Amino acid sequence: MQWIERLEKQGFVQIDNFLPSHEAQQLSQKIISHNHFKKWNLLTTPYRPLMAIKDNISTKVIDKRRHVQAVKAFKRRQFSFSFYRSSNKHAKQHQQAQLHQDVGGKVSVLLSDNSLAKGELQDSFFAAYKKGQFISYHTDGSAGKYAFIYQLSAGWQQKFGGQLELYPKKIKFFKRILMPKFNTLTILKLSHPMPHSVRLLNNPTYKHRITISGWVE
Repeated sequence: MQWIERLEKQGFVQIDNFLPSHEAQQLSQKIISHNHFKKWNLLTTPYRPLMAIKDNISTKVIDKRRHVQAVKAFKRRQFSFSFYRSSNKHAKQHQQAQLHQDVGGKVSVLLSDNSLAKGELQDSFFAAYKKGQFISYHTDGSAGKYAFIYQLSAGWQQKFGGQLELYPKKIKFFKRILMPKFNTLTILKLSHPMPHSVRLLNNPTYKHRITISGWVE
């Protein structure tokens, strides 16, 4: 298959229309409409929590400060990120874990059926990005044999940012830029390795940059 050859040769591949269109639409609607208040956790680095105030006292205040710290590090060209990830701690309450695990399972089967991996899903999660959020240049290390990013961003425009930037030659001066495209699966071969980043977001509030990401062994 051509996509397997591309993955092995260049270290990444993008597969369009990964799920049947109606399944992708239903999945996107479920994620956006299911608004349990414990659904998302803000992830940032570097993170220096306030000594006298716990996170659960004033989440908005703490989250804003954490995001500002991450942006400052980003401007200093240090490794940093700021985005929302689905909460595993409260998975039973918001009942969304099964949604991303189902997609992760389909990716695992795809890789195992083509003898690329054992097909063991190491982890999966939703990621959501708001205006001003990002992930700087990094690799996923030994999280699995393959990483995957499944896009659920409909009607995305270049001016919204949020592009997935890949560095197949492992230098920052040579990169491939992949626009968030609805129902598209990107697979990264981590032994390549494949440094990557998510460009700074400039999306309006009604445009959702949502992905399902994870690792397969």
